[in-house]
Amino acid sequence: MHHRRAPNEGGDTKKLDLSNGEGRLTKEILLEGKGPTIPKGMLAKMHIVGKLESGSVFSSSREESSPVEFVIGRGEAIQGWERGILTMQAGERSIFCISPEYAYGKEGKAPDIPGNATLTYDVELLGWTDPPLLDKFSATLMAFWVIVGGILWIGAR
Repeated sequence: MHHRRAPNEGGDTKKLDLSNGEGRLTKEILLEGKGPTIPKGMLAKMHIVGKLESGSVFSSSREESSPVEFVIGRGEAIQGWERGILTMQAGERSIFCISPEYAYGKEGKAPDIPGNATLTYDVELLGWTDPPLLDKFSATLMAFWVIVGGILWIGAR
């Protein structure tokens, strides 16, 4: 992925524009990671702290001591996260500034995120693994049908 320097950026800062020069999704690297960037389709494990423009925190996995996990590239997260996290390496910590177009848009996400909100996320990519073959719902559904099938098979004897 090609990154452009964010508008009004100078010096050796590590701020990148991930929105094709529009300044609507920027990344500032606080701590460099190691190795390759996370591949699409992997289960990302990360700490996040989400803030509104006012600076108020609306989400923090650090405070909850529970990392966030989701599969990159499946549309499980806002577009800004999907695009931004795909540029990260394991161990990297970056600040993403995400405009409404790459976040929750005009509608926002009640009750914490108002419409047209620009969000800032402090993201630390702890690592990634292959995603589970089945999500929890599919595994539960499959187990249900195996049990029902077994009952029907036993009843048919």
